[in-house]
Amino acid sequence: MGKQEGSAVAGIFWSQSPVVAITSAWDGKINGQIAVTVVTSSVVHTIPRLIVGIWKGNYTHEFIYNSKKLCIHLLRRDQLELVKNFGFYTGRERKKFKDIAYETDVTGCPILLDCHSYVECEVINAMDGGDMTPFLVSVVNGGVKSSEQWLTLDYFYNYAPPQWIEEYSHKLSKSVEASLQCIHNIDYKSWQPDKDSG
Repeated sequence: MGKQEGSAVAGIFWSQSPVVAITSAWDGKINGQIAVTVVTSSVVHTIPRLIVGIWKGNYTHEFIYNSKKLCIHLLRRDQLELVKNFGFYTGRERKKFKDIAYETDVTGCPILLDCHSYVECEVINAMDGGDMTPFLVSVVNGGVKSSEQWLTLDYFYNYAPPQWIEEYSHKLSKSVEASLQCIHNIDYKSWQPDKDSG
């Protein structure tokens, strides 16, 4: 019993979580990233809400924080290539949508034409997590495109090419190193959205 075992239990929520592609649009630009930090936050089925954790170092964080809009996509297990496209590189240096088909609808965020399913969301609250921002979002639109199983991080680790795992692990270790510098620097002020930027 102890913190080490607690970490192992908490890791289950990481490895068994769905791997999602999150997209957003802001200031005439679009971007996307991969995340495993999305959980439900409402027991009222007619008012669906999610909590989405976004690392502050990700370019997409700027888009979501300022536009207060995002689209979350569940991916199929055969879409490992999308994980590499959206998760291994930064949108500051690479156009991630160069060969990706998408459309827009309610929020104006890119909706991937090829995915398991998606939900368009609007941010209704947020809190500072030190190295990340957990956004409370309201689902405003969505669609299901496949009945196949969706992708989890555990599946990715087991079936992605070994060189991808090595590359991702290197990227993750750098993110962890950066997070350790700020993870305890939490601003406890209430989040006040800037109504003019959305």
